[in-house]
Amino acid sequence: MIRTTFAALAACALALPASGESYTLQSAFTKTLPVLGPAAERFVANVAALTDGAVEFKHLGAGELSPPFEIFDNVSVGAIDAAWSFAGYAAGKEPAAALFGSVPFGGEPLQYISWLNHGGGLELWREIYAPYDLVPMACGVILSESGGWYTKEIAAPEDFQGLNIRIGGLGGDILSKLGANAMSLPAGEIATSLETGRLDATELSFPLVDKLLGFDDVAKHYYFPGWHQPAGFIEFYMNKGKWDALTDAQRTAIEVNCNDINLYTLGVAAGAQSEILQEFRDNGVAVERFPDSVLDALRKAADEVYAEKSAEDEMFRRVIDSYRAYGEKYVEYQELSKLD
Repeated sequence: MIRTTFAALAACALALPASGESYTLQSAFTKTLPVLGPAAERFVANVAALTDGAVEFKHLGAGELSPPFEIFDNVSVGAIDAAWSFAGYAAGKEPAAALFGSVPFGGEPLQYISWLNHGGGLELWREIYAPYDLVPMACGVILSESGGWYTKEIAAPEDFQGLNIRIGGLGGDILSKLGANAMSLPAGEIATSLETGRLDATELSFPLVDKLLGFDDVAKHYYFPGWHQPAGFIEFYMNKGKWDALTDAQRTAIEVNCNDINLYTLGVAAGAQSEILQEFRDNGVAVERFPDSVLDALRKAADEVYAEKSAEDEMFRRVIDSYRAYGEKYVEYQELSKLD
């Protein structure tokens, strides 16, 4: 079925005139970042192939045309055509956008993408971005992250009190409830900050990415699970004027390729983590799970954050209610299907 879909789309695209239109695709990530960098290159190549060169994206690494936190505005006004980013970066403008980057204590990746594509999530996302003349979609499903790197043991919820941790978005709001000092910091400064004591802990990604930054040399407690991001999306969005100017076949080529990237990113990341974990252990890192008491306290704090933000922002309430309602139906079948 997948091969048939691609073949039909390719045949349709080949029948179109090849105008060779070039569009800027500004990424919030460096091109060398594992999984995400190759995924963007795959997307660009496949869109060009399926449109017979009529739609060509120029993939720009982080900061080439715009800093990550300014991409949203630049695509909105048409200064940049499209973005490869993370929806949590838009939470300052639209709090509900954070829920399209990750849902702390939410479901696993399949539940997340199922809700997005079949439970009304995408429609809500596009409603949020519509006032900014942006058309978003998921273009990468991210494996659960780690729970973070810590320079000291976390044995009880009280150990978060006064802890300086690099974490953003909803995760930062949740940890603040337990007395932690959540802060933002560029990825390149994290290891040095852990070494000097400016930071006591950090979260960033899954092992394959964390390894690149040398966290295992400066923090010896690597906790799981990634409660703050059990699943995540990489977003592709395009200026609405540019999107509307594409043909139906060209828009379909982009959407089909994003679905391909969703499978690609999840598959590549899922099989690449265990070997890195062993390297961390060999370097003296304790790879461990948070105690149940810690996870219980974090979950309670998360519920408080969700309640507060739902009361403050109507769209946030609509999104989290939609996600939870879908999850209740989704989880029932999953529980019945378990073999253990």
